[in-house]
Amino acid sequence: MDRKLNIKLILSAGEDDPLRLRDPFMPVSLAILASVAPEHNYHFVDMLWEDHEFDSPADLVGISVRNSAEKTAFNLADEYRKRGLIVIMGGPQVSSNPFESLKHANAVAIGEGEKLWPVILEDFLKNDLRDFYVCSPEKFEANGYRIFRLESLPDLSGLPVAKRELYRRKYTFDMVFASRGCPINCDFCSVSGLFGKTYRLRPEEEVIDEIKSFSGYYYLIDDTVFGRPSTYNYYLSLYNKISKLNKVRYWVGQANLDAASDERGQQVIGKAVKAGLIYLAMGMESLNREVLKKSGSISKMGIKKDEDVIEKMKANIRFIQNQGILISGWFAIGYEDDNPETFKRTYEFCREMKIMPVFTPVKAFKGTDLYNRLYSEGRLSNDGINITNVPHPQMTNEQILHALEMVAKKGYGLKEIIRRTAFYCGKLIRCRNKPQDVIHKTIFALMTQIRMGQIVRGENNRMRNKIRV
Repeated sequence: MDRKLNIKLILSAGEDDPLRLRDPFMPVSLAILASVAPEHNYHFVDMLWEDHEFDSPADLVGISVRNSAEKTAFNLADEYRKRGLIVIMGGPQVSSNPFESLKHANAVAIGEGEKLWPVILEDFLKNDLRDFYVCSPEKFEANGYRIFRLESLPDLSGLPVAKRELYRRKYTFDMVFASRGCPINCDFCSVSGLFGKTYRLRPEEEVIDEIKSFSGYYYLIDDTVFGRPSTYNYYLSLYNKISKLNKVRYWVGQANLDAASDERGQQVIGKAVKAGLIYLAMGMESLNREVLKKSGSISKMGIKKDEDVIEKMKANIRFIQNQGILISGWFAIGYEDDNPETFKRTYEFCREMKIMPVFTPVKAFKGTDLYNRLYSEGRLSNDGINITNVPHPQMTNEQILHALEMVAKKGYGLKEIIRRTAFYCGKLIRCRNKPQDVIHKTIFALMTQIRMGQIVRGENNRMRNKIRV
């Protein structure tokens, strides 16, 4: 490629997104794309933090789309094309809704972008863009459209370091990944469909080299930072090496409870803490065994056939907390087995266990097993007028919103925040953290809870405004 392009890469976001002006995480996907074709000029736009301008010069526009920003992204793409620019769309929502996305773009990227982006740019320079560029584990029928497809998911070794320096603002958290893929395949989740059901692991040294370049906090964006039995050895080795770096860098991530039920998993948790782990977002999904079984989530809870669901979840949470880790519990409420009491019972569970409560109404995303099942049963609704596209047989929109607002009010009131912070501080002291670490981590816990409360209330307001329309 001899011609140097001016490329605008946009992370789309709606004005009512609850993360707007609050999201502390650097969107690393744009920086990764720039790293695999670094010979061009890039301009990044993170719409969670900055206003968008159409008039800045560009030869090509790439738009990354999450579910919450689909409408915004489509409008952006339509306007750019009216102005005569070529638009490429990608991201999780585009991968789930490719044919609708193609109505608004010149080409659509499905799945992982690192190996697709250089091909897209080469085709653009030849004035020969295909309609779809696919790097996905799922079978894709092009229905007569022109397609480029990678036959297998790529190996993760040898990836260039993301060009984070192209961002114009500083984020609280850098982002890095060590693995992709998830074998669990919860029915509401798109991770297995995007990244496959088999774990792919980056070489440890390449992950560590990226971490060495970070000056502050970072977010390890693996689907579970504790891994599963097949990857415990990898994470044990990785965290052991990270813990030996000259500078301690605190980090956060997401994880499952099952590692706390396994001896090797417990070792991984301990090593992760020594490597700097301070906070986890944990997908606990439900306290109901039947809901966990139906959704496919039960295998990630560490619950055996004859064990009490709630007591086992409590034991696993306690083990993780006893290592000095702050936890938020994420619950998907809205399956047919749930009712108004489910919200109260789940909130009381969170309060007892001193974890941050994050409740999300169940939504069926295109490409997931839940969507396919409910679509075949004729049970999906228009989420333009409902809270989500999964109407509940027992609860109205108003009942669900009232319950969510109750959780936000009680769970993120000052009294509860102080109560959880004091509990966490006590755990840190018992874990024999250095005094300066206790102070630092306690302040982090306090601020994280305040910010999470703002985000939860913002999302509730967004949903209430939506059903008023």
